[in-house]
Amino acid sequence: MDVSTFFIVWRDLGLFLYAVLKAFLPLPSLEVILVPLCITSPERWIIYSLEGAAGTFIGGAIGYFIAYCMGRSALSHMASEKDIVSGERLMERYGMLAVFIGGVTPIPDFLLAYLAGFTHMSFLKFTCTDAIARLMRSLLVTGVLKELGTVMNVDRYGTIFSFGIMAILLLRWLFDKVKSRSAS
Repeated sequence: MDVSTFFIVWRDLGLFLYAVLKAFLPLPSLEVILVPLCITSPERWIIYSLEGAAGTFIGGAIGYFIAYCMGRSALSHMASEKDIVSGERLMERYGMLAVFIGGVTPIPDFLLAYLAGFTHMSFLKFTCTDAIARLMRSLLVTGVLKELGTVMNVDRYGTIFSFGIMAILLLRWLFDKVKSRSAS
């Protein structure tokens, strides 16, 4: 039995365990387990979404505390120093917005728990934002599966959503630059 089959055979417990691990380890998206479960039991879509959110809440908290205690070294084997510095700036500048966007889009979201931990973001803010974002993504995926009986391309629409947010942030940055120059 391969690993993905294990998580699918164990259904609720398998989904929950995978969600815990996925939140702080570089594993494939939660949809790897969520989609087969929803296709075989579409009536349980809300339960699966809640189990996934609960698992990612716990896993995110684990990753947060690992990085809170170990600091930057928790990320040293997963990302380059340049990426860590970039992620640190991202968290310091955007905080909860970065966590939210990371939770609803297909970027490597497991890194967010580490970034939030070593930058000492408020634990309550991190876990609440992370849990809500991941629950929203799970509800979207499972709801579409239930209603349409097919898989929605989360990566495609997540990317479009990400570009929209980036455009808004870029416009905000440009507006701030113009405003600061006119004030000088």
